[in-house]
Amino acid sequence: MSNDPLDVFNNLDSKIGRHMKEEKDFPGNTAPRNRGVVTPIRIEHDWLKQLRSSEYQVNGVTKRFYTVGELGRALKRKAVTIRSWEAKGWLPPAMFRTPPPQGEQLPGKAVKGRRLYSEAQVVFLFEAAVRFSIDDVHSPDWEGFRQHISDKYPRH
Repeated sequence: MSNDPLDVFNNLDSKIGRHMKEEKDFPGNTAPRNRGVVTPIRIEHDWLKQLRSSEYQVNGVTKRFYTVGELGRALKRKAVTIRSWEAKGWLPPAMFRTPPPQGEQLPGKAVKGRRLYSEAQVVFLFEAAVRFSIDDVHSPDWEGFRQHISDKYPRH
């Protein structure tokens, strides 16, 4: 083992994952003023890769969507719970749906298609559930969770 103090920092730097580091292409804390608009770095969520998704065209742009069941998996809830939250008004209604199946499925029942949630909506709901401790049996902040969703839910 060497006695160089920088070896300690180099070892720490190699142990920190890429997601923990800031990926800047300039020195210091202030971005260059003459650069113009800098696109934000997209944060990858590893848990999202475990969910099944589908891609659909929305206004000519391909977007990734998740079903109500996959949203439930992300929030550690059943799909029926997510539908219940939507019915109670805790979650806004799903803004996207799959095309409805052809023909009558159940007599007297209108078929709308499956609920779809955008990737931004799934990430938002997951982060809100973590932030307001929804999984904590002893102290979940349901009022804060519902208020946060009603104020800042992504509408795309």
